[in-house]
Amino acid sequence: MTIVLTMNKLETAIYSTIAYRDIFHFPVSAPEIHRYLHGIRCTPGDVQHALGGPALARHLETDGIYHALRGRTDLFAIRRTRRELSRRQWPTARRYARFLASLPNVRMVAMTGSLAAGNFPPDGDIDFLLVTDAGTMWRTRAFCRLLALMDAKLANGLFCPNTFLSLAALPLARRSLYDAQELCQMIPLYGPDVYETVRDANAWTADWLPNAVGAPLGSLNCVPYTTALKRAGEWLLASPLGRALEGLEARRKIHRFNETDRLKGAWTRSTRESHSMWDEMRLKIEAAWQARMDELAAR
Repeated sequence: MTIVLTMNKLETAIYSTIAYRDIFHFPVSAPEIHRYLHGIRCTPGDVQHALGGPALARHLETDGIYHALRGRTDLFAIRRTRRELSRRQWPTARRYARFLASLPNVRMVAMTGSLAAGNFPPDGDIDFLLVTDAGTMWRTRAFCRLLALMDAKLANGLFCPNTFLSLAALPLARRSLYDAQELCQMIPLYGPDVYETVRDANAWTADWLPNAVGAPLGSLNCVPYTTALKRAGEWLLASPLGRALEGLEARRKIHRFNETDRLKGAWTRSTRESHSMWDEMRLKIEAAWQARMDELAAR
């Protein structure tokens, strides 16, 4: 007689969490599963106990530290390789963060993406999320994009500040598993108080990841290279000319993101204080995650 082992809600949530990370070729440890567990608030001990049960053992592989979907044992070696690549990039990331923190009107710098996860691939870049003062986001973004272009042409091309929030519009308009993951995984490197404000403004992430409380390990509070020049720049950009530059860049980019590029995919709408987000990446990742969950349901 064949005994069918049905997974309970916690075991299904654990499988879901591992399946999401599988998209990124990233097996996870028990503490990581607990922090990013999908939809269930519990203790680390609850996760550890469930991982040792027979129901999940039918669907998962482990090397004693990391857990992956069954048949994906090749990911354990990838995880260790990328962990070492991540370690090597941290000094560069800290230098970038200090530079970004020195820019006028920047109030928070957080690392996002693969390096924040400790999953840096050989062809990766170092992603950042910045929070700016109200009325300064678009010119800050323009300056950062220029610097990223210069880095790509003259240096190693790893510098990628690609997400910008204004203090006047911190709650994200888009509320999805993907966005919750990105917010809860980001590592603050400058502006810890503003980081807490961002998390409080997006408390909805607890609906998706209820155990992801506080900042991840590795958080810092980098000191800007120069506070004097930062203050001088803020004084200069508060002038009528600075405000005019902000208005010009805002109008140009809002038109592009809301009108010119609207046929390239689904976007949230840009405003003077919020930057639109392209949905293609989110849709692909969540579709891949759902496909893994559908495979489980079909077994």
